[in-house]
Amino acid sequence: MEHGILTDHAHTAALAAGADYIEPTVLGSLLVQDADGTWQEAPPHDDLPPAPSFAVIAPADLGLSDPAADPARIERHLRLVMTAAARRARPGATVVLGSGAARRTPDGVDPARARAQLARSVRLARDLAAEHGLEAILEPLHRGETDQITSIAEAIAFLDEHDLTEMRVVADLFHIMLEHEGFDVVRRHAGRVAHAHIADTDRRPPGQGDWPLREFLTALREGGYRGAVSIECVWADLAAEAGDALAALRAADSRRTPDAPPAARTATVTDNGGWCWFQDERALVDPDTGTLLLGAVASTGGADGERRGGDVDLHVVDLDRLGDETATRTVTLHAGLESDDHDNPALWRRADGRWLAVYSRHKSDDLTRWRISEGTDPTRWGPEQAFDWAELFPTAQQAEAYGGRRGVTYQNLHALDGVLHCFVRAINDDPCYLVSHDDGSSWEFGGRLLTREKIGYVNGYARYASGTRFGTDDRIDVIITEHHPRDYGTSIWHGCLADGRLHRADGTEVGELGRGLADPAPRAEDLTLVLENGSTWNGTRISHAWTTDLRRFADGTLVALMTARADDTLGLDTSRHETDPIDHRFFRGVLPEGRTQWQVHELAAAGPQLLPHEEDYTGLATVDPEDPDALWISTVIDPRDGTTLPHHEIFHGRTADGGQNWAWSPVTEDSSADNFRPLAVPGDPSREVLAWYRGSMRSSQSYDTEVRVRVRQR
Repeated sequence: MEHGILTDHAHTAALAAGADYIEPTVLGSLLVQDADGTWQEAPPHDDLPPAPSFAVIAPADLGLSDPAADPARIERHLRLVMTAAARRARPGATVVLGSGAARRTPDGVDPARARAQLARSVRLARDLAAEHGLEAILEPLHRGETDQITSIAEAIAFLDEHDLTEMRVVADLFHIMLEHEGFDVVRRHAGRVAHAHIADTDRRPPGQGDWPLREFLTALREGGYRGAVSIECVWADLAAEAGDALAALRAADSRRTPDAPPAARTATVTDNGGWCWFQDERALVDPDTGTLLLGAVASTGGADGERRGGDVDLHVVDLDRLGDETATRTVTLHAGLESDDHDNPALWRRADGRWLAVYSRHKSDDLTRWRISEGTDPTRWGPEQAFDWAELFPTAQQAEAYGGRRGVTYQNLHALDGVLHCFVRAINDDPCYLVSHDDGSSWEFGGRLLTREKIGYVNGYARYASGTRFGTDDRIDVIITEHHPRDYGTSIWHGCLADGRLHRADGTEVGELGRGLADPAPRAEDLTLVLENGSTWNGTRISHAWTTDLRRFADGTLVALMTARADDTLGLDTSRHETDPIDHRFFRGVLPEGRTQWQVHELAAAGPQLLPHEEDYTGLATVDPEDPDALWISTVIDPRDGTTLPHHEIFHGRTADGGQNWAWSPVTEDSSADNFRPLAVPGDPSREVLAWYRGSMRSSQSYDTEVRVRVRQR
């Protein structure tokens, strides 16, 4: 959590005192008046780092609530404000709409007309801010400064009344105290707060009065606000007072932390949710706010399934308050899309700080859908858009010839050479991809990656990895099978996308990227073999391998997790109702940077098939995104001693010798229901975040499971 200082000029002194940031005033800092009173951009400030918020934007005579005011002048000024702020802003920065004198009802004007005019001005500010990648937010002010919008409750009612429901507000202790607005109101509306200001008694610096600073901040934090807090006060001597004021603010906003790292905390974040494992990232953590974003699909077979079944949900979790009743906020990205865990969204954090979510149905239409958050708040989203793969085929004959219009499934988001790629199972049920040159705002067909003659249900199952979270986008790695393991004796193969081409692990070029509909594409077997169908491990023949997880690390190391049947006698001759146990094993492969051959070891017993009609489903496993030597598995076979357990349990494993031996510890024990599909969540290197779901699963469409999240400091 950041603590800053709002000031019009004393930037260097504020930063020297220890402020995390400066909140500059627009008037007097970014804009100055020339000799004839016209506002214009000030010369650049060398001492002003990119700011998360801006205040004091409108002169008193601008007439934001005056129906007779010149609309062109208002637009010119607000456009100038947003342009100047954008030059000095962090991604997604907020612009505070305070300026009480500029929004005061003019003498003789009907208050209702003034209110309607203010709504038009606020809407204009919102739109102009959005054009510049900013977020305009409304600040309630006390009655001594304005008669329009004097409390948080009134601000929210005003926005909702004028169809501005996506806009957020400022919580300012000075105005709250003067208007006697209760902290229960602050707590109740904290989810709508985008920024906070604070001062002590009579607007003195924090620590120089007796106002309830801690109670105000506690109400905000308990209500879910995780953002920054700016000191906005009257200074006698900023350079002399700011250090103590910041210390008082931080003390009021602090929580007790033990000397030792806190123990892991675990809680349920939804009572109905699940996901498949061929989309990524399925979850991300925002390290600046400690917020987890976790996608899940509600099932008709789960809690409140008749109403919620098929909802594509995004669960936004305050990890610092995990377990609190209000720690999780759920946004439904698409209500009732389809009761199927394959519809889970993939998430991406854009360069401008906004979020992207991409999702599709499970092979039942040809649409790749996406939404983008409005500002950096992951609970507010713009409208759904879609790319229709069917439109690539003008005629039914062409679709038939190329394997189009068969439905699409899955989405995996990775950047390559500055271009965002979305890998989708699409044409001929092969891995294909869309590309975006504007960070996910729009998409176009990028090409077919691999192909194969159709056998059984679909073609290869791919997992992808890149170094995006380490700031590199020079390559994307993929591991893939030939087909579904129930339809073919599948092996696992590895390739790398780089420099406009697909390569084997040794750098050999397999083919160019960007292959069109009619262009021949490589096969999985053209890549580097990782795990071979029919190979023998410790005297056991393995077959029907399947991809589980893939991670790339900062040093270039790749870690893959895979499953396979052990000494299988059924082969392809399965009834789809198999109740006799089919033995499965976990395998782990490592490809160090600069090496050309994968180092593969058997990891642990995965146990029998999870479902009678899905012979190759297991509890699955996940790589720790921050530690290549750590992982989690879900199994009914205790990896410590081989004991068969009543239910799937989650175990954490760590190796100190390259995967030859493992130290195992239980995450769940003595459970009354299955725990499966663990997901280690990337984003915050300081936290270990693990999600999974617990309950019963009848199929990918019908499950009664709750989603659990576990977090601890590393």
